[in-house]
Amino acid sequence: MRVGIFTDTYRPQVNGVVSSISTLERELRKKGHKVYIITTTDPDAPAVEPNVLRIPSMEFKPLPQYRLGLLYSPKIIKKIKKLNLDIIHSQTEWGVGTFARFAAVNLEIPLVHTYHTLYEYYTHYITKGHFTVPAKKIAAGISKFYCEKCDALIVPTRKVEDILYSYDVDKVMNIIPTGLDLDRFYRENYTDEEINFMRESFGVEDDEFLCVYIGRIAQEKSIDVLIDMFSKIEDKKFKFMIVGRGPVTDDLKKQAENLGIADRVIFAGEVPHDKVAIYYQMGDVFLNASVSETQGLTFVEAMAAETPVNARFDLNLEDLLVKNEAGLVYRNEEEFVNNIMLLKNDKEFRDKIVENAFNVSQDYTAEKFGERVEAVYKKTIEEYDVNESFTIFRGEKYIQQIRRWASIKSSGRSPWSK
Repeated sequence: MRVGIFTDTYRPQVNGVVSSISTLERELRKKGHKVYIITTTDPDAPAVEPNVLRIPSMEFKPLPQYRLGLLYSPKIIKKIKKLNLDIIHSQTEWGVGTFARFAAVNLEIPLVHTYHTLYEYYTHYITKGHFTVPAKKIAAGISKFYCEKCDALIVPTRKVEDILYSYDVDKVMNIIPTGLDLDRFYRENYTDEEINFMRESFGVEDDEFLCVYIGRIAQEKSIDVLIDMFSKIEDKKFKFMIVGRGPVTDDLKKQAENLGIADRVIFAGEVPHDKVAIYYQMGDVFLNASVSETQGLTFVEAMAAETPVNARFDLNLEDLLVKNEAGLVYRNEEEFVNNIMLLKNDKEFRDKIVENAFNVSQDYTAEKFGERVEAVYKKTIEEYDVNESFTIFRGEKYIQQIRRWASIKSSGRSPWSK
């Protein structure tokens, strides 16, 4: 197959969507497919990138690390047409995602879409705390509109599926968790000496219990909640390391100082992608309090690293952790503290959690991810071709046009509504 992946965010940017795309791109190529990336320009991108087409873009001011595509000229459409794509796979509902839908309709190519981001958790970047309810309704409406315009829809977890159904999305969804290169997180890759050296470099002694958070340091990650709950542990032998960067770092440092635990909260800063794995190995427990995650890839990375997870309960953790007894969840401060103490004091219990977690993580390999997405591509192309045979008007895929219109049931609008 010849696959076109359309995305607003791509290397050299670093985030969960980029990781997902890079993994998929590599696995599809392993299977012999030709993969093209259609994305935004980036001032830090290499001058030469095989099979990457960058279109004009601008910095997205509320989130400077992201870029938005601008005008899409007929010239760009002609370039894409020459690629002879069999499938278009969009990774965003905005910018380049809109262009993906335009290209799919005009070039008569089936469109697969992966819904990555629950925008209702990120509206504060735009509204600055104002008009929160209307902003979330708008985000839900845009999500519904886009998801119903594609030929096949992929979501990473049951949580995302349920939320999209709550938006009245009238579409069958394929639940496919993002795959990861788990090998580099395995404990066997690191010696005790390497791990102890890293811990000591941050002032963590052998007999100290180290809690770790790894990820973006942003409001929606609720790291302030973690710091507040951690402060209730008075034992000085407990420390908390926060790995990453983001806009609320200074606020969190001030919070730790105000709580009197600045000497026990370590801000490690941003870590190169290829160095992240050992930070999981350093930790005795991985902490998370976010409920904005669509999947939570850091949970899987921690599980593969054999570092037990203690996370705030969320629907996506029901399948990942709770059912499999592969990690601990908490709903309040007392449970948060009790879980940490249980992992510290009960070695047999900890070992069982770690074993279960490692086994569960093996279902999130890059290879399985590629196989599942490939199967969706094949099915979508097959069904799209079948629908072509029912075309009523020559040169116009009538059935495909009907599928692009929002159904009367889901939207209350007919195809001819203004």
